[in-house]
Parts: sequence; C-alpha cells; structure tokens
Amino acid sequence: MTTAPGPVGNNAPRQCPAWASFAVEEAATRLHADPESGLGSAEARSRLRSSGPNRLPEAEPPGLAMQLLRQFKDVTVLALLAAAIVAALMASFEDATTDPLMRYRDSIAIAVIVVLNALIGLLQERKAERSLNALRKLAPQTARVVRDGQETTIVAERLVPGDTVALRQGDRVPADLRLSLAFDLEVAEATLTGESLPVKKDSVQALTPEPPLAERRNMAFTGTHVTRGHGRGLVVATGERTELGAIAGMLQTVKSPDTPLQRRLRRFGVAVVVGCVALGIVVFAVLWWQGLATPRFVVLTAVSLAVAVIPEGLPAITTIVLALGVQRMARKKALIRRLAAVETLGTAQIICTDKTGTITQNRMQVRKLWVADKVLDVGSDGTTLRLTDAGGNVVPPDAQLKRLLSACVHAPALEDPTDRALRDLYGSAKKAMDLGRHEPAAHVLPFDPNRRLATVLVRDGDSWLSYTHGAPEAVLACVHGDPEQAGAETVERALAAVDELTTLGLRVLALAGRRLPADVRVDQRPEDLAGRVEHELTLFGLVGLADPPRPEARAALERARRAGLRTIVITGDHPRTAQAIAQELGLLADGGEVVAGSELEGILHASAGGRAARVAVVARATAADKLALVSALTEQGNVVAMTGDGVNDAPAIKAASIGVAMGREATDVTREAADMVIQDGDYSTIVAAIEEGRVIYGNIKRFIVFLFAANAGLVVAVFASALLGWPPLLTPTQILWINLITNGLPALALGMEPVHGDPMQSGPRRPDEPLLLPRELAAIAGYGLVMGLAGLWVFGRYFAGPSSLPLARTMAFTVLALAPLFHALSARSTTESLWSLGPLTNLRLVGAFGVALSLQGLAVYLTPAHRVFETVPLGPRELLTALSAAAAIFFVGEIFKKLRRFLAAARKTTSAFEQGGPA
Repeated sequence: MTTAPGPVGNNAPRQCPAWASFAVEEAATRLHADPESGLGSAEARSRLRSSGPNRLPEAEPPGLAMQLLRQFKDVTVLALLAAAIVAALMASFEDATTDPLMRYRDSIAIAVIVVLNALIGLLQERKAERSLNALRKLAPQTARVVRDGQETTIVAERLVPGDTVALRQGDRVPADLRLSLAFDLEVAEATLTGESLPVKKDSVQALTPEPPLAERRNMAFTGTHVTRGHGRGLVVATGERTELGAIAGMLQTVKSPDTPLQRRLRRFGVAVVVGCVALGIVVFAVLWWQGLATPRFVVLTAVSLAVAVIPEGLPAITTIVLALGVQRMARKKALIRRLAAVETLGTAQIICTDKTGTITQNRMQVRKLWVADKVLDVGSDGTTLRLTDAGGNVVPPDAQLKRLLSACVHAPALEDPTDRALRDLYGSAKKAMDLGRHEPAAHVLPFDPNRRLATVLVRDGDSWLSYTHGAPEAVLACVHGDPEQAGAETVERALAAVDELTTLGLRVLALAGRRLPADVRVDQRPEDLAGRVEHELTLFGLVGLADPPRPEARAALERARRAGLRTIVITGDHPRTAQAIAQELGLLADGGEVVAGSELEGILHASAGGRAARVAVVARATAADKLALVSALTEQGNVVAMTGDGVNDAPAIKAASIGVAMGREATDVTREAADMVIQDGDYSTIVAAIEEGRVIYGNIKRFIVFLFAANAGLVVAVFASALLGWPPLLTPTQILWINLITNGLPALALGMEPVHGDPMQSGPRRPDEPLLLPRELAAIAGYGLVMGLAGLWVFGRYFAGPSSLPLARTMAFTVLALAPLFHALSARSTTESLWSLGPLTNLRLVGAFGVALSLQGLAVYLTPAHRVFETVPLGPRELLTALSAAAAIFFVGEIFKKLRRFLAAARKTTSAFEQGGPA
C-alpha cells in the first residue's frame, strides 16, 4: 500500500495519494483530525502556515522588461519604428559636420513618440492587472467548514489538510476530499476526468487497491461540482498538491484571448496603417513633382505625415477606458470576469432573467392556506399568527388545520426560501396554538426537479411518518383512494383551489403524508425509496406563498424597455402565478404572453407567426427549457444576457452572449460559467451595467473620432499646401510634435468623459455595426477640413517670401497644434453644447488642454526649442490671430450641434402632427 502523504507544505514534492484506499477512520487518524468536530482554530492556523494557502499555481507575471517589449507588438507601433528607421537612414546621408542632434532630430522625435507610447501602455497594463486582481478578490470562492465543532464559512484559500468540509448541490469542491458522509451525492467530474455524466459518490467503501482517478467514488476533487445531494469530507490535499493542481501546473503559459473589441481595433489599425502608407506615397509624389524641397525633406515629410495619421495612442487609451469602466461597474456591484463582456453589454438586446431574487425579494411568505375546502388568509402582528376566512372572521384551529401546520416544520432545506417560509409559518403557529412536539427528520429525500417533490421521514415508535411537499400536480398525483377524503373528489377540489390561488399570483405547494411500516429501509437507492414512500398519500392541504417584487424592479424593467431591451422572465412557478407577477410588473402591457416550458420548443421553432417575439414569461421552466430558449434567441442573431444563480441555470448562462451570475448566493458552477457577477442579485444592477457598457463604448468611439479628425486636419493642410505649390507648411518634426500633444492626454480625457444625457434613450447598437458609422466618417472629414483650412489660411496670410517662411510656418504649426484642443472641448458631445454640459464637468479635459497648451508654448517661446522645431516667437498680434483661427473649430462644432438640435426638434414636431397633432 502506498504511504499516504500527511499535511505537508504545498511546495513539497507531490506524492502518489492513497486516500481512496483508506476507511474514513484511518484517513482521519493519519490526518490527526475529527470528521465530526473538525479542527480547532489554533490548529488550523498552524497547519495553514505549514501547508500554505489552498491556491492553484498561477503563471508568474512577466517581468518589467518583457512587459515593456510587449508594447512594441502593435501594428501601429511597428509602423512608427519603421518610420524612425527611415528618418535615421535619411539623416545618415547628410553632411557629417552637422550637429548630430539636428541631423537626427526627426528620427529622435519619432523614437520619443514610440517610447512614450510604450511607457503609457506599460503603466496601464500594470494598472489593469492590479485592478483585475483586486476585482477577483472581491468575490473569492468560499467553503463551509467545521471548525471548533461549529459549521462556518471561510475563504477557500484558508482550507488545510484535516479540515471537514460540507458540500451541497451547486458547490464547487474547494479541495481534494475523502468523503465521510454522502447523501444522494453526485459530482460532475468532466473537468478532471472527462466523464460526461455526474458520478455517484459513496463515503463508506474503502477502495483497495486504489482505482484510477475516475473510479474513486469515495473522493471529491478540487474544481469539480456537486450536482445533487449533500455530504461532508476530510481535506486530504490543497493547492498544487491536488489532482487539479497537477493539471494547472501545465496550464500556466496559456494566454487569455483578446476581446472582440481588441480584435476589431487591430483590424482597424492595420487598415489605417495601409492607408497611411498609401497617403505617404501620394504626398511624396506630389512634393517631388513640385520640386520645392530637398529629397530628404520630401521623404521625411511624407513619412511624418503618414506617422501623424496613425493613432498610436489608440491601444493604450482603449485599455485605460475599458479598465476604468470595469472599476466603475465594480462600484455598482457588477463584477466583470471577462473583459469581452464590457463590449458585449453595449449590444445587449434581450435579458432572460430569473424571477426569484432578481426581480422579486426572494423572501417567500405564506399568505393563504387551503384546508378542508376553506381558503384562509394568513396574517401576523409580528408575534402571533392570525387565520381568517373570506369574511374576516378568525378561524379557530381544528385537527385538520393543525395537521397542515405541523407538516410545515418538516421542510428540510433551511437555505431554501420556500422551505424557510413553511418553517416560519410553523414557528408562528406554534406560538398561537398547541401543535405538540415534533420528531426531527431521520431521513430526507431532497427536492428533485424531475420528481418536483421533497420528502422527510420521521420515526414514530416502530413505524415511520412521511411528510411530502412540492408542486401541487406532483403531490396530487400521489394521492389515491384515501377513505377519509374521498380520493378523486379531494384531488378535483384541490386542483380547483390551486387555480384560485395561482390566479391571485401565489406560488402554491401541496403538503401530504402517510404512515409507513417499520421495515422500510432508508439506505436503498433514493429513486427506489421515493417509489416506496411517495404514493397513496393523504393530502393535508395547500399553502399559497408570495415573493413580492423588489421595489425598484418595475422602474428598472420600464427603463430597459425604453432602451430597446426585451426582458423575458423565466421561472419554475405555475403559469398563473407567473402571469400575476408579470402583470404587476407591467411585462404584459405590450401584448406579452406567458408560456409554459413544455410549449416553448414548438413556439420557438414555429415556421410562421410572431408568437415567439411576444413571449414575456416562461413558467414551469426546466434547465433544458432555459438552454433551448437562449440557444434559439442567439441563433436568430440576438445578443442575449442570461441571469441565474442555480446549477440548472449554468448551461443557459454559458450559452448566452452575456452570462450573469446573480447574487452572493450564486452557486460556484454558475459563477464559473458567467461573464459577470451581480453581487446584489438585483435586476436593476443588470440594467445599470448595460448602461455602463454603452457609456464605455460611446467614449471609445468619441476619442477615436477625435483622433482621426485631428489627424485629418494635418493631412488636409500639408497635402493642400503641396498642391498649391507652396513651400512645405510644416517640418517633419512639427508634424510629429502636433501628433504627440493632441493624440495623448486630450484623447484620453475624452475617453473618460462623464455620463451626460441618458444612454438608455436609444436602442442597442447592432452587433455587426462597424466601428465608425457614415455620419462619424463625415464628421471626421468635416472637422478635419475646417482645421486644415485654418492652418492654410494663417500660412497664406503670413507667407510673403523666403524671409517670412519661419513666421508663417510657426503660425500654421501653432494653429494646427491648438485647433484639436479647442475641438476636444466641443467633441465631448455630438448634440449638447459645452455650456449645457458644464465646462468644468470634465476636469481631466481641462487639465489636458492646459498641459498641451503649455507644451506648445514651450515649442514656440523656449529658445533651445527654436532649433529643434524651426520656430520663432510670436508677438501678441500673431498669437491672438493664431488662437482665433484655432478656436474657430470650436464655434463651428457648436453651430453644427445647434443645427442638429433644431432639425431634431423640427422632426419631432412634424411627427407629432402626423400622429394627430398636439393635444
């Protein structure tokens, strides 16, 4: 027999485990642990110091040098490097007696741009990593562990060998365990063994000799998921010493894929670089044909202009905007697990949402009882229970009522809101009337979505008493030939009562039971035991429960509807219960329909008719129904967000465009499948996250349009001056300088523009929408033309011969450097004026404006800069002229926005008259 490893450190050499071959008692002895009372807190702390945290190995982050080198992989940066090399080669042919700084100033300027861009990217990459690591820590995996004899919840990283861990349905197993208890326990191990079906677990049997991993039925392994039942186990391995840890060590070098937005930007960047090269060739040809400059100057001008058009700051600024958006979402209780979700959120068209806990409070309360053919209202003053009939008269408790109320205590799942409501009702009733004592549960058949029942067995002398509750249809199907209740007639009356209660919007459960002989064996297979006890039941009565909507739910649903988002509520409730809730929330106002899960397939795949587009609520939905709905909607080209918190939600969440795990109570398997986690489980938080996604995408497009408009101004000015036969409007160094001060801080500030207006007033953008729309391309061309003409105007005004060239060139240089800064003030919105937005509401942009203005001042007025930039100081009159020409773009933008507002108002007025005129 292989010697079992003790609780050694995670860095110790991994040994072949033999825990499956030990009985529970022997495993506990070797671990110096007690499966019942667990470890003491002091002992657990001591073991944690020696074993290390229960954490899978992670790849070492790249060093600073490697991160810096990665910044040079982008196609736009590579284009800049090529331009620097060309500039250096051209300089090498110049007179060797020339000052080297002056000879290589253009290549140095390009290199400075490349280095600055790399440093910005490096700083942001490290900041983004820190931000994402911090976000991961906000939602760590937890484990229920027995410490000092009490079950408590701790961060899974603090588990140590010898701990006793409790498992329940939906949990992710937090460490390798030798099971000590297993009640109907099944674990999905496909991630570890490839076994497609969940594995039935058995805690009793010791397996000798120890079998292969997939056959260790008395073990549970890290990273697998509990799909059914509950149990306990002793921790035998943590961290990298687990079976999954061995695999994780091989995966450390796997790289996360780029987001769709990054891929789209990369393709866009390639297209821009190709266009810039073509532009440089054209400019070179025109300048060469004009013959007004040296070959070196012509080549460098063409190269510099092509470089200026390349938005080299685009990758870094995009990353910054995305990371800051993720942080803002985290403050709104929405944790983004995959950055792709940020972009996808802006295109969301349909939200498939769970009802319970998301749009309702998940605080079930019993509001009605049906017993002995009477419907009773359940009220409470907070201390005692009060039962009244339809006339408001207090109903004294009789034997049948007491039997129904007593049965409520045998709702086994304490964490389930419905079972908790039944137990709360029993607690209130016990204070108000004599219900006698009750025996604790001796065996539980937990709720099964297939049976739709849960049963508790209680010892009563030599026999058993069974208490069953669940969906009325399922319970009533088990009621047969009861002589006290006239069997079929009781079922018929009960079904009528179910219809009555569900019409009121209540979730209805039926409670029943029977006496069983003493020879019933509870250690048989659960399905066999259920077949033995869940038939020929006596019906005790019905309970109607309500889970009221969250106060903010209706407003959030209406906000989503106005934003073009369709909401489909998915619930396991009876169709009439679901319909009542939907009506209360306004989901059926526009002809929405409630359909049962069993009808869904025929509706979704119908060849004719638009009923599928009217589905607002899916009732009695199973995991398969949820998956079918999400799959059908996505196949039709919709961008679907699917929310949920249970194991049965996980397949649909994974299949959705955006998977959303709801609340801190979401099971581990659901969190793993999701793209984002809503911490408070509130539907309104989903809507807020979608709004933030739209804001982020809008800001990205805002600074992209600004960048290309500014660069277009340079192209217009330089190219037009060449066609006019003028001397070169700008030097290569001036072109690169303008590119540096306008493509940096101002663009970043626009990417961080605060929210103004309501991003949810319009519908979602199309998933196939191009990065730049025709109207945005027109804006780039129009604003670029205005800025270019402003530069041409001041150059033409001040150029009167070779002696005036330095002044004219300095004027054009100043205008083309400052015009984009004034344009940035206007570019904050495509419709609202700067004054309505508030000039100081984006202080980052104000700061960027001041920094860029100061840098341009240094280039014009600092004496050492005159040789580098070939500038001359401007007098007060020239400076005022340059500022006025540069500021013209701001007023053009404001006038254009005023015209857009006027036309929008005119269209609105025309539309109102066409629809019947004003009231």
